[in-house]
Amino acid sequence: MEIIIYIIGGLLAGIATGLVGLSAATIIAPLFATMLGMDPFTAIGIALASDVLASATSASNYIKHKNIDLKNGAIMGVSVIVFVIIGSYLSSFTKPYTLNSTINIFVFFLGLRFIIYPVKNRVSDKLIKEGKWLILQTVLWGTVIGLISGFYGAGGGLSMLAVLTMLLGYNLKKGVGTSVFIMTGVAFVGAVTHIVIGGTILLPLIITCIAAFIGANIASRYANKIDEVKLNRLVGTFLILYGVSLVLVFFL
Repeated sequence: MEIIIYIIGGLLAGIATGLVGLSAATIIAPLFATMLGMDPFTAIGIALASDVLASATSASNYIKHKNIDLKNGAIMGVSVIVFVIIGSYLSSFTKPYTLNSTINIFVFFLGLRFIIYPVKNRVSDKLIKEGKWLILQTVLWGTVIGLISGFYGAGGGLSMLAVLTMLLGYNLKKGVGTSVFIMTGVAFVGAVTHIVIGGTILLPLIITCIAAFIGANIASRYANKIDEVKLNRLVGTFLILYGVSLVLVFFL
């Protein structure tokens, strides 16, 4: 039964990463911690490790379609990678009960975000203008995203996508491609930090990574063909129901 959950969690996480750049850890960490009773810190480490393969294979497919632009994203990427280490370290001091319940609630509100404020092309709505403050603002956002990614193991991909599309003016496809490219490095650093601090469990690590790789490879190939409105509603509805079910299982 546990192996089936490892496979399902990895596949769903990989698909979410390939379609909208959603961190694989958003699916895997709360699933393993709540349904299997795995230590949340260990679950986040496994989730981040799975995110490495999922993000890397997704990024490779977006590169083929020339949908990656690191001109401004690189600055944010470096900032995110630095602070994901700090976030990972801080999460090791959080009580498992608190960390697990917080992750489950986070998933629910993430689903609402897709429904209420969907991810779409916002090139004309660029909020950060070219100038001397561009680098500072980008670094500040990278700092926040890095802390979130390291602490929860989730939310980094979507947060970067929001910054790239809404603040830096990237279109959706380049936003997703750039965010998953950056998340490859972020997830690797976060996974190593979690595993060094808290260790890991080899079997779920291997199975989940392979499943996430397969899911991301399939999803990213077809991401360009999916209608944005339907995609946001589908992902949002799934995350809301998923978050509610996890919260109910956890508290009941």
